[in-house]
Amino acid sequence: MLRLGRYAMPGAAAVVAHLSLPRRRPRCEAAGAPVAAAAEPLPVGAKVEGKVRKERPEYFDPIVPYPEWDGNWDGRLHLRQKSKDGPPAPTRHIILVRHGQYDESSKDDERRVLTGLGRDQAVATGHKLRAVLDASGSPDTEIRIRSSTLTRAKETAALMLPHLPDRTEHLGCDPNLNEGRPAQVIPGKAYSNAVVRADNDRIEEAFRSVFYRSGPREDGALHEYEIVVCHGNVIRYFALRALQLPPEAWLRLCTFNCSVTYLVVRPSGSVSLRALGDIGHLPPELTTFSMHHGLEW
Repeated sequence: MLRLGRYAMPGAAAVVAHLSLPRRRPRCEAAGAPVAAAAEPLPVGAKVEGKVRKERPEYFDPIVPYPEWDGNWDGRLHLRQKSKDGPPAPTRHIILVRHGQYDESSKDDERRVLTGLGRDQAVATGHKLRAVLDASGSPDTEIRIRSSTLTRAKETAALMLPHLPDRTEHLGCDPNLNEGRPAQVIPGKAYSNAVVRADNDRIEEAFRSVFYRSGPREDGALHEYEIVVCHGNVIRYFALRALQLPPEAWLRLCTFNCSVTYLVVRPSGSVSLRALGDIGHLPPELTTFSMHHGLEW
């Protein structure tokens, strides 16, 4: 594992340092905007006409400005040339599954277990992925699954696993995949910058451990699958970051319980979204968003 700054990446010995790591800036300081000649701004917390000035929310400022595409977003552009000279590099299929419905009445994670309906959702999702994986590719295509460390995600992964192909490798649990506030939100009320920084540092590290282009493989594999069982906010953030779209839009995306979000990362570094929050495998009676049933909420 190679660490660049605060972020961990699956690594090669040589990794190009130009990464699409987000930088944070106050919203009022637009990128490239001219700085007006004005009086020195009052500090956060200063009283203005009897009111206390709130902190400015910090938003991401990508190294390559939107809407341009950073071709070296994962620092592995050099692997593209290697793939031309040697064995092929596989396409990465990344399948993000939100956990099933769970008991939200307790703040104790150990008691926040899946409901009976949530368990049925998890089993149905395992059957769905098994059918898709059996119909796709060769019987020896590599499949891996991991989850967050929160009870509802671990239970969902455990219920899915028996229904997945026997070759599926369980990578264990990663606390970086736990739920949180991955970015400020637009539109919406600003979160504490300190809270966002803490959650983002963790979730961004999880993003980089999952999303990257593969290098050439001596076994000649053309595809590999990564199944990640985690949480709604994390999945929303992953989808936007992978597509190099502003992550502050995460609350505009909706991921139902045991929905499937599916992205593909090509050896070239291109990324495409094939499904977002798909629940086509769940019958209406198993369709929930948290404790809300159906669509009318």
